[in-house]
Amino acid sequence: MSVSELAAALGVRPSTLRHWDAEGLVVPDRLSPQGTRRYSPAHTRDARIVHQLRTAGYRIDPLRALMPELRRGHRSEDVEAALAARDASITARSRALLDAGVALAAVLTAVPRGHDRTSS
Repeated sequence: MSVSELAAALGVRPSTLRHWDAEGLVVPDRLSPQGTRRYSPAHTRDARIVHQLRTAGYRIDPLRALMPELRRGHRSEDVEAALAARDASITARSRALLDAGVALAAVLTAVPRGHDRTSS
């Protein structure tokens, strides 16, 4: 596949695939002296994995460490640990958002309706 074809298949912009290439996440073959990118089935699989993980909120740096493990086709302790750490991070942020929502609701409930705090 070409950059444009794969970008259309994934629903991303070609510049996204070029960025992933520059970051070492999905490095396609170069077919010409001009550097035309061609994605093999293995590259396409990797791009789909990166796309799904990016959609799930994974950042570039953790993906750079994770993708070589995933390419090996087995779930090593490093992959398990990376996925568990991401899950724990999402859980912690979700709890923090819920706690903040409760605190905000308490503040809003404590302020009488129509009360203008700027006037005394």
